[in-house]
Amino acid sequence: MSISRSQRARLGVFVIAGITLLLVFAAIPLGVRLSDKYNTFIAFFEGESLSGLEQGAVVKFNGVPIGKVEKISYNPNNLSRVKVDLKIQQDFPMKVDMVATTGAMGITGLKYVEISGGKNESDLLKPGSEVPTRVSMISSITGKAESIVAKVELLLNHLNQITEPDSLRSIKMILDNVAYISNDVKGFVSETRPQIEKLTASTGNIISKIDAAAGDIETFTSSFKNSVSPDLVNRTFTMVDSTVQSLKSLSENLSLMIRQSREDFAVSMENIREASENANQLTKVLAENPSLLLKGESQRGREVR
Repeated sequence: MSISRSQRARLGVFVIAGITLLLVFAAIPLGVRLSDKYNTFIAFFEGESLSGLEQGAVVKFNGVPIGKVEKISYNPNNLSRVKVDLKIQQDFPMKVDMVATTGAMGITGLKYVEISGGKNESDLLKPGSEVPTRVSMISSITGKAESIVAKVELLLNHLNQITEPDSLRSIKMILDNVAYISNDVKGFVSETRPQIEKLTASTGNIISKIDAAAGDIETFTSSFKNSVSPDLVNRTFTMVDSTVQSLKSLSENLSLMIRQSREDFAVSMENIREASENANQLTKVLAENPSLLLKGESQRGREVR
């Protein structure tokens, strides 16, 4: 079956129209992309996970899209910092005091970059410069939640250990010992309370007496100070000093006299001892030979000093 000329013409028009529409549909986004001009900035995120932030993710300023994430890579010089290249619309005024944070898109787990801060009078940030970053609230809350979960888990482990039968028995023994000690302390306090009260009363009396004596001494001192003149006090101290010197001299003389008397007494005792020895010797001789007294023989005796 052959195709007529009119049919071929209609088919050619349809193909050309389809190709034209296809080119138009392809050229519109390409033209939009070519017409949009972007500035590139760099942001280094540290201290948080960028899981969920993908290449091509939107960049927002107070919820308004202003660009996209061009590239995500690590920093070879510092692996704890993640490098994110941001493409921001050229007509958006990036300020030097603006800060980049991450945000979550609902419950999908996807993230985007949020630009916040900046004052109208602040200077513009040069393209290619680094945008300051800070940890997002969600990341800080997540970190705190992980820490809280770890502490809760540790607390539960301790509770499990405490609730074991052996631990319960140990706790019961401790409580019983504490009860016994409390009873002993109570009895000791009951027994010693009267003595403590008596001691307190005696202490109060002693303190009152000391206060009275201090008052009397103060009164006597004041009276003595008022009644005695300085000249009299000086003369009194002079006389006391003279008396002390005299007593010192008398003491030295008495001491010398006592030493001399002690030496004379020692010499006298030595003489008495020798005389006693001579008398004993004579008594022994006469006892052995009593005829000496009758014969009158001259005997050589010991010289008596």
